[in-house]
Amino acid sequence: MLTAGQSSPPARLPSLRRVPSGLVLWSSAVFALQIGVARLGYGLALPAIRTTLHGDYTLYGTINAASLGGYLAGALIAPLAMRVRQVVLWSSIVAGAALVISGFAGDQLVFGAARTLFGFASGVSLVAAAVQTLESVDAAKRGGASAVMWGGIGIGMVLSALGADWLLRGLDWRIASLGTGVLTALVGIGYGVAARREATSALAPQAAAQQPLPLRRFGLLCLAYFSFGFAYIAYATFIVASIDARLGVRGGQATIELLWALYGIASVIGAIAIGRILHRPIGRGALVFAGLAGAAGCAVASVVPVAAVASAFLVGLGLTATPTAATAFARARSTPSTAAVAIAAVTVAVGIGQLIGPVAAGIAADRLGLNSVVLVAFAVYTLGVIFSAADAVIAEH
Repeated sequence: MLTAGQSSPPARLPSLRRVPSGLVLWSSAVFALQIGVARLGYGLALPAIRTTLHGDYTLYGTINAASLGGYLAGALIAPLAMRVRQVVLWSSIVAGAALVISGFAGDQLVFGAARTLFGFASGVSLVAAAVQTLESVDAAKRGGASAVMWGGIGIGMVLSALGADWLLRGLDWRIASLGTGVLTALVGIGYGVAARREATSALAPQAAAQQPLPLRRFGLLCLAYFSFGFAYIAYATFIVASIDARLGVRGGQATIELLWALYGIASVIGAIAIGRILHRPIGRGALVFAGLAGAAGCAVASVVPVAAVASAFLVGLGLTATPTAATAFARARSTPSTAAVAIAAVTVAVGIGQLIGPVAAGIAADRLGLNSVVLVAFAVYTLGVIFSAADAVIAEH
């Protein structure tokens, strides 16, 4: 997928008469449900899931890693899957069905298999939606479109926070999974309807590009995005369990609900802020800024309520700012014919990080205690900042 060869200058798309705002908003809804609620909500629901299905943190870290491994596989085949008409619609329906199955799961095996299927289907739908959305807007507006699309994650997290009271009390995580599954399928159908109304070539079935991507323009970007994937999912998977274990459901419930809501709000703010600077000279350092926010959040992480909330806000600032910038950078460094492969490449990089992160964090939690998870995340965030800074320097020349 990556080579050391040279690339031709990325072609600019002709200006469109109007921005297909409907498609951008539906993409935002797809990201809100499949990442903001279904993926990140896993960490919020984890204490309740363990109460019902039992098992240690290593097991549930592994299940989350399996789901993210499915996401990685889905992202890998997304450029090929985009040959199918309405690929976002069909893959969203499969993702929704998987969430419904997980809600009915009676044991850990069925639950893990359903989460893995969800990850695979969401990998296809999210990459395809990102490519189609960015290809459907004028090049000068892609930063804003990317911000709206990824900012949906924060909205999904705020919605999850509203249901935190249920999730922290026990069996109601099943209802949340069933409801999220139905909504995921319905949003996929809504996206499909919006896509049919947008008569643009970007939404037509696409063949996978044969031209390889230049290693020089994508290598460090992929390493930086890998580090982000590892760090953020480790933090998000276990931060709620950490507070719950130290303070208990009664003592930590208010803290957890506030933390998760601010986590989502901060992610919307971060996406908007990064989207506004991407087309400016300072935008080359967007990944550095986002990584520093995440590292700072992990540095101040604590089970003390005020510090925990501050930590979530800082990590949240980089949560969607990072994919907003990484996706925009990948598109800017590619041509229309290689856009799908470029976005899939960075998605695979973050997917590998997400695959390793929960397992490593789960092992650290079991052996060293839950508080060690934020230290692991901090170290990897810091590594990502170094990669991002190097990428910004190389991209400038």
